[in-house]
Formats: sequence, structure tokens, C-alpha cells
Amino acid sequence: MILRDAWTRRPVHRHPYRWASTEPGDLLTAAAADELAGSFPDGGFVRRDESRRQDDKQYRNFTRVLVRPGSTPDDDLPAPWRRLVADLVGAEYRALIARLLAQEPADAVELRLVRHAAGDWLGPHTDREDKLFSHILYFNPGWREEWGGCLEVLDGDDSTAVAGRVVPRLGASALIVQAPNSWHQVSRVRGQDVPDRRSLLVHGYRG
Repeated sequence: MILRDAWTRRPVHRHPYRWASTEPGDLLTAAAADELAGSFPDGGFVRRDESRRQDDKQYRNFTRVLVRPGSTPDDDLPAPWRRLVADLVGAEYRALIARLLAQEPADAVELRLVRHAAGDWLGPHTDREDKLFSHILYFNPGWREEWGGCLEVLDGDDSTAVAGRVVPRLGASALIVQAPNSWHQVSRVRGQDVPDRRSLLVHGYRG
């Protein structure tokens, strides 16, 4: 496996809901993280701008689906990404997540690459009820907290009620359980010369 196991020993926060964060080196070795960042796929992204929605979460980003529940992974991925995807769609990974979050194992996963350019963000929201978890892996060498793009755990639907923050540094990750109160957001990416914030989202689904 390309995934290490140190991340499974990180504490799971209970407030305001169950969530965890991992540090660079917990989930991937530094060499593996560098290799994945260096070969982060460039093509196939779709611009999504839902900044004017009134009835659901608002966001703006670039996205590319790698794996849908029940489908096979794209076969045009670089070799390091094929190895990572193979781990993330496997039963062992889903069992580790279930044990960590004290929930049943996901029946299937969706993998989605996301890029946030300058000015992009994700507004406060909770995830759909058919999800069990979201695991976000980051591939941003040299990312600075002042650039924004941080995953923020919220104590309610107020965007200012930040109870936890994960800076999207290379090799770090964030894990969020789905719950009625699992509010979270991504702060706006700031600065004119800031590189795209790059991440991989893993969503675990009930059958």
C-alpha cells in the first residue's frame, strides 16, 4: 500500500462533531507526497460556479471525478495516482475509516480531484445523508495559512464559528463524519500569485 498507518492513530475530535486531521508524513511518506504532487493530473477539470445558489451550498472550484461509486478508476492516471486510487477504493481503507469514526464501513467510495484558484471557496454546508464520511487529502507544497483555502470545522451554520482549521499543506488530510450538525467550509483562496489549491476528496457512501 502507498498509504501509511500513522494517520489512524491521530485523535478523533468530538466537538462539534467527529472529525480528525493528519499531519504531513502520517498518511503518505514525504517522497510519496512529493511524487503525487508533482504528477497531479492537469486535464479533465470542469469549472463549477455555484456562487449564486440560494437553496444549497455555495462554492466555486474546478473539479474532476476519478471514481464514481461502482465504477472503475480512470486508466489514464500517472502511476503514483493509480497506486493511491487502488488503496482508497479498497476494503482495507474503508475498514480503517469505519474503525476510526466508529461507524459501519462504506459500501462504495467516490474520488474527486478539486482545484481552488484565487478567489475560490466553499461555503458552509453539511454533507448529504447518504454519505458516511469525507476524507480530503492535500497536495500543495509550501502552502501558507495566510493564502486561505483552509478546511474549517464549524460549530453550527455560522461561517465565523470556526471550531477547527486544517491548513492544506502537502501530505496533510482532514476527515469528517457525516452528521446533521457537521458544518464545514473552505475559506477563500487569497492573493494574486497564489498557486491553485489542489486536493483529492474521498466520499464514503452507504449502499
